[in-house]
Amino acid sequence: MDARGFCDGPWWYEEAHGNERHGLRYIRRLDEVTSEYQTIEVYEAPRGRFLTLDGLMMLTSWDEYIYHEMLVHVPMCSVQKPRRVLIIGGGDCGCLREVLKHPVEQVVQCEIDPAMTEVCRRWFPWVEKSIEDPRVLLISDDGAAYVRDCNLFDVVLVDSTDPIGEGAKLFGREFYDNVRYQALAPGGIMAAQTESPAQHPEVFREIYGELRSVFPEARPYLGNVPSYPGGLWSWAVHRKDNVVNEIRGRYYSNDIHRAAFTLPTFVQDLLDK
Repeated sequence: MDARGFCDGPWWYEEAHGNERHGLRYIRRLDEVTSEYQTIEVYEAPRGRFLTLDGLMMLTSWDEYIYHEMLVHVPMCSVQKPRRVLIIGGGDCGCLREVLKHPVEQVVQCEIDPAMTEVCRRWFPWVEKSIEDPRVLLISDDGAAYVRDCNLFDVVLVDSTDPIGEGAKLFGREFYDNVRYQALAPGGIMAAQTESPAQHPEVFREIYGELRSVFPEARPYLGNVPSYPGGLWSWAVHRKDNVVNEIRGRYYSNDIHRAAFTLPTFVQDLLDK
């Protein structure tokens, strides 16, 4: 993936393909932490705060809810009474916050980099409340290793970074195989973020090649996250069921759930190649 982030005066930019930039004006950098795995930065902007990992946009406080609601509620609303949920990654706890809106019994969040959660705890208000919920178990571990031998979950959510570095293993056949045959309970469902089909069509197609080698029925669904380059983002579920649970978010609704599986022709063409 050809992308990089940098600051130029009062602007933070993410540049892709050497000829395209997405920019945000910022006031100041609030935090910078280099962990064993990545460099985490938090910026204050006129609209709120945003966080980058290794110079690439991860979330903004003003539209992160779109990404997290779509990753969480589409699978959670497709399973009858999910009790146990596993989040792989998700160190910013946005997915965790959304899962806890459902009447679950336990949520295990397996994040490889504890520094990510600690930084987010300092700067984003939903983190503290989410991790203090008694239903939550935080584990600092490699998610790809964790799913090889874990208890069964009704829903597995893969809230990964881009498929580079440590994040690459969360997009491979071995990982998906372990999710399906080790981590998921009978009748369980997996959902994962699958990048932008507009900005990274080749990566998108490769991800679905790997997914469908293990989950032949894996289906993409789409939403709009304005702070991500190109705005269009995708997620996958390994099966598409009827909406059986009701929840209404700031972006997500039952109508959005159904509409998200209607794909533009260019996205369908990527899958059919």
